[in-house]
Amino acid sequence: MIFLILSALLLSISTPISIALDNMAIGLGVIGLIAVYRTIKIKDMDYRVLGVSAVGFISSLFSVNPLLSLTKSHYLWHFLPYFVTSRIKREKIKTLLMILGIFGIIAVLAVMFQSFTGIKPTHIKSLSSIHMLNNPIRAEGFFSTPLTTSAIVCVIFFIFVSIFIFYDDKKWRIYSFFVSIFMLAGLIFTLTRSYWVGSFAALVLLPFIHIKSNRAKLISIAGIVIAVFMYILVPLIHNRVETIMHYKKNVPAMDRIALWQAGIDLYKNYDLKYKIIGCGSGNLYRFLKPYLIKQVKIIFGDRNVNSHLFSSVHNEYLQILLKWGIVGLVVWLYLWIYVLFRNIIFIMKTNNNFYKALIVGITMGFVAFLVGGFFEHNVGDAEVIIFIMYVLGMNKNILDSLKGEVV
Repeated sequence: MIFLILSALLLSISTPISIALDNMAIGLGVIGLIAVYRTIKIKDMDYRVLGVSAVGFISSLFSVNPLLSLTKSHYLWHFLPYFVTSRIKREKIKTLLMILGIFGIIAVLAVMFQSFTGIKPTHIKSLSSIHMLNNPIRAEGFFSTPLTTSAIVCVIFFIFVSIFIFYDDKKWRIYSFFVSIFMLAGLIFTLTRSYWVGSFAALVLLPFIHIKSNRAKLISIAGIVIAVFMYILVPLIHNRVETIMHYKKNVPAMDRIALWQAGIDLYKNYDLKYKIIGCGSGNLYRFLKPYLIKQVKIIFGDRNVNSHLFSSVHNEYLQILLKWGIVGLVVWLYLWIYVLFRNIIFIMKTNNNFYKALIVGITMGFVAFLVGGFFEHNVGDAEVIIFIMYVLGMNKNILDSLKGEVV
């Protein structure tokens, strides 16, 4: 069990800031799982997670290039954090959250530093090289893209804002308030529209997540009102949202349209085998490229075609459909429908206020993550899927508390 705890602690540190440490944490988790394998019983949610992994494996095995596909696939390694945090002792979850909040704040400080100086913290050469910018810029902090950072920050935000709102312990409320403020700043300065839309969807759905709570209804309304005022009053947010409304004038938005149409055209032309199990991980660009070039020329013309070519279709559901086929998409959707359904049932039944608050926050984070997936290939980021599986394992661990444990 000590290796599982160490793995979970390292994941709390690493998921907001470092992929290299993630791999070390997962390695310790593997040792821990091997050590306690006799006590592990596979049941309920475990089968759904393993089902996604199995689909990825089968699709890769029968792809046009199995060796490449198997080496590119994250069907097993990146899902292991789920089995780590779902198997640790439940009383350790508060410790994990305390650490996660601290390193989430560190991640956001890196984002804000880069936003106001134009320099990533890892690229600082000397103090004399640091100068403040006249206007903040879009920043990613420790990761390679703002999409990765915002995915992780968004889920952490909802976890802690929910604890602040729905859990009555004073110390936890104070701590969660400060973490939430920093995470909100991270969401703003990564300027990631997909997670702004996802966050808005989570706020709208909050009353349906925490069905019996009048407080949830008030928070939902207040959150929507605040979001509207931020759009009106904050130029940084206003200008970014405007690019959604006037998408035809925005190159990244039109790139997505080209990608989506190319992906749809590709699936229509798949043979029966690929329609069922997809082309396998790592192979999509080979199939997608001719269709994408066609769409790029239609939208942008014949100049600078290569600058509009991407290896993913920037829509997680279309990506899975192309990569793992209709079977993969059904299994992926089934996993999340099952998780959200189980969470809502748990929220209605549990008498433990901390666990209830945490599951409300996790559920809102998952909603934001799933909605964000309509606009990006978020599961394709190793850092993101590792973090989501880390949180999902915590989710499952808490759901098991309904079997008799009261804290």
